[in-house]
Amino acid sequence: MNKYQLTEYAELLFSAAVYKTENITDAEDLVQDTLIAALAAIEQKKEISDPKGWLMTVLNRRYYDMLRRKYRKPLVSFGVIEDIPENNAVWDKIESSEAAENIRRSLSSLVSLYRQVMVRYYMHNESIRHIADALGIPENTVKSRLDTGRKHIRKEFDMENYTKQSYEPEQLWLCNSGKSGLNNEPFSLVGNNRIEMNLLILAYEKPVTVPELAKAIGISTTYIEPIVDKLVTGELMKRVSDKVYTDFIIYTEKDRTANNRLEREIADKCYKGVWEIVDSGFDELRQADFYCKLPSSQQEKLESFFAVRTVQAAVNNVRNQVSGTYPFENYPDRKNGGKWFAMGNRYPSSYDWKKEYHNYSISGESVQQLDNYCGAKAIASCEYDCDLGKTHSGYGGDGNLPLKMDGIDVVKMLYALHKGKEDDLPIINTHCFENTDGLIRMGFLERDKNGQVINAVPVIGMADRWELYKLSEKYDNIISDSFEKEFMRLMNDPVKLPEHLRSVPEWQRYMWCCSSLTMMIILNAHNSGLFFGGRDLERSPVPAKFIAVDI
Repeated sequence: MNKYQLTEYAELLFSAAVYKTENITDAEDLVQDTLIAALAAIEQKKEISDPKGWLMTVLNRRYYDMLRRKYRKPLVSFGVIEDIPENNAVWDKIESSEAAENIRRSLSSLVSLYRQVMVRYYMHNESIRHIADALGIPENTVKSRLDTGRKHIRKEFDMENYTKQSYEPEQLWLCNSGKSGLNNEPFSLVGNNRIEMNLLILAYEKPVTVPELAKAIGISTTYIEPIVDKLVTGELMKRVSDKVYTDFIIYTEKDRTANNRLEREIADKCYKGVWEIVDSGFDELRQADFYCKLPSSQQEKLESFFAVRTVQAAVNNVRNQVSGTYPFENYPDRKNGGKWFAMGNRYPSSYDWKKEYHNYSISGESVQQLDNYCGAKAIASCEYDCDLGKTHSGYGGDGNLPLKMDGIDVVKMLYALHKGKEDDLPIINTHCFENTDGLIRMGFLERDKNGQVINAVPVIGMADRWELYKLSEKYDNIISDSFEKEFMRLMNDPVKLPEHLRSVPEWQRYMWCCSSLTMMIILNAHNSGLFFGGRDLERSPVPAKFIAVDI
């Protein structure tokens, strides 16, 4: 055996070491000591006729030496092999040699193999077959490495904690208020990656060190460090001394449901009075020239937008009065042109998404703008995602659409159809055309009497948009003034933040206090026949969406 053959036995030795120690760190040290001892023996011209047997014997001796040091037990000598040279100068030379460094590098790579399959299997939920195909190894090898990694986890971590963080990693749904960065920050910093999600969850309650995060999540510090660096650079985490913490609010199920019963009580009590005011707003809206020029189906969508914006703003007026802060004020400048506050919602992996309160979820107003497109200076798509009609959440393949689409591409398609510029359609994302039927079900498109697909979303002028907003503001103020006392009852118990978290705007603490009230009021009006009465909103949605154009 020569020194270049040593690392051929590394995986065999490592599996045996993990079996003995049930600890990857100890196993890595044990194998490194064994191979360097073998390297020293080779340098002293020792004949090794059975490399495998010789190395396993050395490993066993090293293991018992480790136990002796660990538990202060007396030395037990088996007298089989003298694996350590007597000359300390020789040993020091070997320890600092290039060959020894190659051994350490080889072992580092070897250990990463076990971590790699653990991450893929438990964090990314990849199947054994998928992992085998991706790594170009047999499925049995994947199973073996998973078994080795699990043995390490059993020894190193509390299994209840590991089960929650790795076998069933939690989900973190990230959202933001404000303007996203050019690379879609902050969403692009996390995406659907469970590792990033769980690191942010683990670092929320208190600042923690990276090794503590690595231990909690069951992945090596070396792997975790660049991920944490990315989150710190992207301003989702903050570093203080040797610790990091998640620098935005994360809501739990308790936060989201704390006021549901009281919201229902207030909605049932107030919705008729609220709707009398909304109806007065409709009467005024229906007199506007830009409304009268629209087809009846598009008028419905504009009314949907007006109702949602007016009721939600009325509720938020009271919330902002209590919190003393207002969204869209004092937003921090972020990298890549962003100006946003992040928010997160935490869900266990086995979460039941059919809970009733999800029927009342609603987004803030989403605005996407195109400049200098299709003959227009600017095109703004304005929408709310709610139970009246799914808008931007419908692009993600929720049953309406099997393929993901970009919202801007949908706007391009709708406006090109509105202008009758079919020549522009081929340059738009083909997913839009593959999902024409889905967009029809969403209420974005419809077919004319000749069966041709046409735009079904209202298109108005940019000046008309501001007139619509001004009218909505007039009536949201009337609602909030009229029902301030009732709405105020919801603001007594805002979300409590960890003591170290100082960057969260006050209004975010109150957001879930009244988050379901808007749609509870609107759906009460619908169910009682005051708003799109008798209409099946699932089969025939009325998305709160319009497009404003500056020619």
